[in-house]
Parts: sequence; C-alpha cells; structure tokens
Amino acid sequence: MRKNRVREIDVSRSLLPVKVSENLQSVFATARKENTPVLAIVTGTKPDFYKQAPLVIEAAKENLPVFVINTGQHFDEVLGFGIEEFNLQQFVGCNLQIRGDLMEKASELIIKFGSFGRYCRKHFGTESLLPIVHGDTLVAGIAPLAWVFGMGQKVGQNEAGLRSMSPEAIKKLGARKEPTKAEVRKFISSQFDGKWFLAREEPFPEQIDTWICSAGTQFFFAPTKLNRDNLVREGYPENFVHVVGNSVVDAIHQKRKEKTRQSVFDIYPQLEKGEWIRMDIHRRENLTQTRFSSIIGGLVELIKNTDKKVVLVMLNATAAALKQYELASKLQSLAEQHPDKFLMTPLWKEYANVIEFLDSGRCWAEMTDSGSMQEELLYFPKVTSLTVRLNTDRPETIFDAKSNLLVPPLSPGWIVSIVNEAYNREEGLGMKLRHKKQIYGRPGQVSKSIIQIIKKEFENGDANFYPWLHQRLGLWKEGQGLDYM
Repeated sequence: MRKNRVREIDVSRSLLPVKVSENLQSVFATARKENTPVLAIVTGTKPDFYKQAPLVIEAAKENLPVFVINTGQHFDEVLGFGIEEFNLQQFVGCNLQIRGDLMEKASELIIKFGSFGRYCRKHFGTESLLPIVHGDTLVAGIAPLAWVFGMGQKVGQNEAGLRSMSPEAIKKLGARKEPTKAEVRKFISSQFDGKWFLAREEPFPEQIDTWICSAGTQFFFAPTKLNRDNLVREGYPENFVHVVGNSVVDAIHQKRKEKTRQSVFDIYPQLEKGEWIRMDIHRRENLTQTRFSSIIGGLVELIKNTDKKVVLVMLNATAAALKQYELASKLQSLAEQHPDKFLMTPLWKEYANVIEFLDSGRCWAEMTDSGSMQEELLYFPKVTSLTVRLNTDRPETIFDAKSNLLVPPLSPGWIVSIVNEAYNREEGLGMKLRHKKQIYGRPGQVSKSIIQIIKKEFENGDANFYPWLHQRLGLWKEGQGLDYM
C-alpha cells in the first residue's frame, strides 16, 4: 500500500491592521449620557459613499451619535474620493483596510467586522450599536453575518429588498440573431406592459449579497413597495420593513447645490459639442466573451455607422476585459479616427461631475450596467436610461417609472437597434422615456425618514435587534424577563 503523501500549501496572507479612531470614545460616551443608540454607517464601495453620506449628515443633525465603518477596499485616489467629497473624514471611526479578491475580501471582512464589534463592546460597553449597511455590495452580504456571529445582533439595511427580474419576452429572443425593427419594438413594449419573472442569478455577486444580507437584518429600509413585497413574500416581518425611498435622491439634491471643484467640460472639452451617450460597463456577467464582444461590437457600429456620440468611462474591470479579449487597440484606433464622436476617459473622480454632465443637456442617454445609475437617472429628465443587461434589480424603473430600457447584450445588432429606437423622438419612444415618474422619494426626506424610524425603534432604551423570537414577539426583553431559578 502506497504511503499517502501530504503537501502543505501556504494560504496565509499578511492582513493590514484595523485602524481605530480615538474619537470613538467620545461617540460612545455621548450615547451613554443621552441613552441613545450609536449608529455605525458602513461604507465599502464608491456608491456607498454618496448613498450613505446623507444618513450620516441626518444623524448628526438629530444629535444621534454616529460614526462610519469604512472597509477601506476602495482606497485609491479615485475610487475612495467619496469620503473626502462628502466630508466624511471626521466621522470615520475605523478603517478595516480590506484587500484582495472576492474570496479574500469576504474572508477578511467576516473576521475584521465581527472583531471590531467585539472591540467596541469590550472597550465602550454598549449594547446599542447598530450598523447600517447598504444595498447589495459584498459588504452588505458579509457584514451582517459577521455581526450576527460575532455579536449576536442583527443590523439595519439601507436599500433593502433588491431582487432581480426579467421580462418574460426575453425568453423568446434569439442569441446573436439580428433583430428586425418589429421585433425590437415588440420587446420594448413587453418591458413596459408584459409579465416579468424573478431572475436572481445576476448581477453576481450582488444578488447573492442582498439575499444573504436580509437574513442578518432586523430593520429593512426599502426604496419602493416592490422591494417591500419581495421581503414580505420571503417571510421577513412586515413591521420591520419600511418603505422610505432611496437615499441617492438626497445625495443628488446635495450635490446640485454645490459647485464642482473643476467642471467636467474643462476636463473633457469635447463633451461641450453635441449630445452624447455616457457609457459605463463593468458587471462580471457582461465581461464574459459573448456579451462583451456584443457590447463592444455595438459601440463600434454606433460610432462608425450612425451619428451617435459616445463617451466610454473606463472602469478597472472594463480595461481588464478589453485587454483579455485583445480589443483595447481597436477602441484606441476608433477614438483616434473619430475624435469628435468617441472619447474614452478614466472613472470620473467627482460624483459632482457626473451630476453636472447629466444636468447639462449634453448627455441624452446613459448606457450602463450599473444598478445605482438606473435609480439616479430618474432624477435627470433630459437623460434616457439604457440598461445593458438581461435582467435588472431595479425593474420598477421600467414598468413603474417608465424611464428605463433593458438592452440585452445578445449581439451588436440588438445594442444598436434599441439605442436607435430610444433616440427616435419623432415616433414617440424617445420622448416617452423622458416622462419619468420619480418613485424614490422626495429629495432631502429619505434619510430623514430612516433616522426617525431608528430613533423610534430605540426610544425605550432597549434595542429590539437580537435574533430571538421572544424579542420580536415582544414577550419579554432580556434583563426584564422572569428568572425562575
């Protein structure tokens, strides 16, 4: 019998230490003095900074002790600029300094996030510390697990209940088939008026993140009734699911009142001439070969064979896919041949520049696979939303708000045909997409609603956010129950 040989592999990776601010002591001291909870607003990715910042600002207005847990995973000058842009530096209570790929970040998060909670309990002695995570990011999926397992408590979730859906009509579309005008119009009509089905496979890993997050959440802040219905259908208690709108409207409202540090038209003067499509593609599923070649093929055809102008915002994932499929030089040549119609830029550092461009009248459409942009575009009446995906986790922007279109990346022909239909203002669709129903709440009110709900939940001085049924049913609270021994 052969002797079993064992090979050891080194899977360790030196972890950066967690940075904890000295200001935390005073935050918790205030909470004990005022008998209030402490809110820990969690930020990880670029959208978190501007969607969570209004909660921090509102909590501070209400004199509710608050600090930011920053995962630190977006740490470079561009991706991490939201901390500075929204003046969150003074509120950062800790930086977890998360690094690595998807698996490494998830593993590191569950250890560091839970350990930080235990650190706070040991050094500051409060049970009323409530993290508020956001949306469907990796942080939203992992942080609640870490908190439940490490602290025995649940969290709050801003932008809860995101569940992807797709129109039934998409099942009948042929892959790579060049569509007729009639087929394109029929598919567009079916998005507004036809049936939809749950399609939670994508985006990945965001749909997994949001489902996991719900299991560790006590207070659900849902953008719309559809999101609320998703959660209630899945069995989450109705009395903990609150329809509040989307805090992105507060961020947009804030940025519209401020002047940009540098105008986007000073940075990219070409954008001042004509009407542009702003394009950003980065979803993992869209970087697979067939989809990505369809999207880039559609882009090339738009530039070469139509009068459309496109500014492509290059995210890290986009650049990596162009390199992987050897398409980078092709796009660079396209930009050199058509400098008045095609522009490639790095990710725009300031969120305020995005707001400026969308408000300017120089952007007639945003062609995106971002979830957040679908929400934001509701509040820009001059801009059409074109979502390059097979499904969407914001389906309400299509069948309720009537302001968004799915552009399935099946072939370059599908991309070009739907873009042309959306631009067609003479026959109605282009104008119809500009009559938007703003379904995500009133600017300046969403974050206020969230903070008021939290204050009410905690007003008795004992947080009901433990994972015990007797707590939810209100039979007793620990420390106030009966001791039969």
